[in-house]
Amino acid sequence: MNSDQIQGTWRGLKGGGSPTTGLLGGALVVALLLLMTTMGCSLLQTGQERTPQAQGQVTPPSTTSRTGGRPSIVLGSATGAPGQDVPLVATLQAAGTQVAGTQNDLTFDAVHVSLATSGKPSCRVNAAIGKGATAFSLRPNGCQGAACTTVRALVLAMDNTDPIPDGAALYTCTLHISPSAPPGQYRISIGGVVLSTPTGQMVPNATGSDGMLVVSAAKK
Repeated sequence: MNSDQIQGTWRGLKGGGSPTTGLLGGALVVALLLLMTTMGCSLLQTGQERTPQAQGQVTPPSTTSRTGGRPSIVLGSATGAPGQDVPLVATLQAAGTQVAGTQNDLTFDAVHVSLATSGKPSCRVNAAIGKGATAFSLRPNGCQGAACTTVRALVLAMDNTDPIPDGAALYTCTLHISPSAPPGQYRISIGGVVLSTPTGQMVPNATGSDGMLVVSAAKK
């Protein structure tokens, strides 16, 4: 991977423009770790498991039981009626590790649920964690409408490597429920989980826990 590839990947995530300059050494390592994974480089192909949430389990008893005490990104649950917009929160469970940057994919039933507005992911970083270079992208690349079945989330900063507090919300995505969505449960699956330490090392045994959208029969 050369510098042109890195810059091209950064422009692709941010929707054009130039990469940030004046990067600090540690922050650059964290950023490159996550960007290489985004590009599909073979260096990082571990730590990308997920812990499925049992179908019908809307409110799990605890995040520890869902992930077995491993460092993880845990998706919440949401309830709404057809045609409504509801928030879904992704939370970091550090399990005693220091995490400065994260990456994961969210996969969903794009026929009945959308995570996009005007062709862009309807997700936003938690400003309190100070990861201003966070980016979200729709996948597969170049997809439109219901063909966009995945959102990739990169949570990082190009100017600091401060650990993200354990239990902090990483980001929130708005789930747009189709007006024609039948009542029921819709899994929001998490995969491709990569966590980076402040020194740019990949956190071993990282995992994720699926979220759940419950569509009710009528608006409350």
